[in-house]
This record gives sequence, C-alpha cells and structure tokens, in this order.
Amino acid sequence: MPKSEKRVYGKGHLHLINCYCRDREQKLGEEKHRDLFCRLLEEVRVKFRFKVAGYVLMPDNFSLLMVEPLVDTAANSVETLLQRYQRRYNNSARSTEPVWENDYTDTHIMGAERLETTLRTMHEAPVRAKLVESATEWDWSSARYYAGIMPDGVVTVERADS
Repeated sequence: MPKSEKRVYGKGHLHLINCYCRDREQKLGEEKHRDLFCRLLEEVRVKFRFKVAGYVLMPDNFSLLMVEPLVDTAANSVETLLQRYQRRYNNSARSTEPVWENDYTDTHIMGAERLETTLRTMHEAPVRAKLVESATEWDWSSARYYAGIMPDGVVTVERADS
C-alpha cells in the first residue's frame, strides 16, 4: 500500500495576486472600504501566516505580492480574503451582488529584478490613475514602507527575498 503524500506548504514562493471588482465597479472606491479591506488582509495574513511583500488597493482592483503561506495555500488564503470582504461589503451595502470577478491572476515572481519591477509598477498605479501625485501619498499601498517612511497602515509589510 503506497504511503499517503504529505502536503508541504510555505516553500517561500512569491505570488502576485491581481483581482478586479465585478464589472470594474469601484467597490474599493471609498476610504472606509479600502480600510476594511486592509484590516481583513491583516487578519488573513496572521491566520495563514504569510508575508505581505507589497500591495496596492485601487478603487476597482487590488494587487498583492505575498510569500506563500506557512499554513495552507496561497489560493485558499486569497479566497478567504475575497469571501470575507464580500460578506462585509454586502452587509454594509445591503446587497447580494458579487463583489469580485470570478477569476484572479496568480503569477509567480522570481528574481530580484522582476521583484523590483513588480513593486514599482504596483506602487505607481495610484499615480498613473491620477489619484495622487506621488506614490507615497496613497495610504493603501506599501509604497511608504519601501520609501523608508513608517506607514500608519494596519497591514504588516516585510521585504521578501526574490
């Protein structure tokens, strides 16, 4: 009889998660909704024990650069985050509509150059969208952490090895 395979989690791979709101609606358009998402991200980060290497919340999407969780999988931790936010958002909006597109992208990031490019692209998104003039002005991203400015946010950000 073959031995059952033991699942091994937490290999330390970097995952870039990109997810859009359904029909590009601005479900993260208000500060209170972005603040809620950040609180839920931190709760899920603690529960699944993963590092957040970078993130940015935009009015209609988010990007999350995370190290594979020590507990369970990146996919399950992201699904938990999406479900928790949808439940809380719909309770406050008194809605039952889906918040997220059915699929999100999960891209492995390998190499120091790719990591740096990914972070720069994420952090510049609010500037490109003309929400702020400088990436460090946007409260809902890890740009301040990487600029050496101690952020006031609730999401714990840690540098990741590529």
